[in-house]
Amino acid sequence: MSSNIVLPTLSKWAEQHLTNLFQATDEKSFDQAYSNFFTHNPKIVVNGQHLTSDQYKKQLWSGKGLESGAQVIFTGAVEVPIDANKPFDAGNVGLFLNATVDEKFLVLGAPESYTVTASYNLTIIQDPSLKHPTGPIRTPFDGRRVSSISKVSVDKRNPILPISVPPLEPVN
Repeated sequence: MSSNIVLPTLSKWAEQHLTNLFQATDEKSFDQAYSNFFTHNPKIVVNGQHLTSDQYKKQLWSGKGLESGAQVIFTGAVEVPIDANKPFDAGNVGLFLNATVDEKFLVLGAPESYTVTASYNLTIIQDPSLKHPTGPIRTPFDGRRVSSISKVSVDKRNPILPISVPPLEPVN
């Protein structure tokens, strides 16, 4: 019995991988999410500044050890495949997102958090440096990676809302 692997659309693929980057809270899962998203040497522009892959990775990782998780909401997406006959293979994707990132430390009984508001323009390719698995067992393979990213982003610290505890009722 043969079955074909159903790949997500380019925008769903990008959303899934960006969510993985935001939600990674340990170095191993972050490194895996990063390498599953980017080619070996992507072109990166963040808020008008050109960065190397190493610089961007360090920028994203800084502070990750203080995070306990993130909720990511995508507010818009557009995609244009390079080949209309192969719409899932490669193309350009534009995304808008809001991510609320919670930190591990509590202040007044509540976690500190900040919100990231960002737009991403991504070029997604079939990465030629990745090798398709071979062998008798058919393994799922998705060779898509981001070769170019242009990101506009701002972080905003959220107000701390202490956890309210109802007053104790007197015991009679």
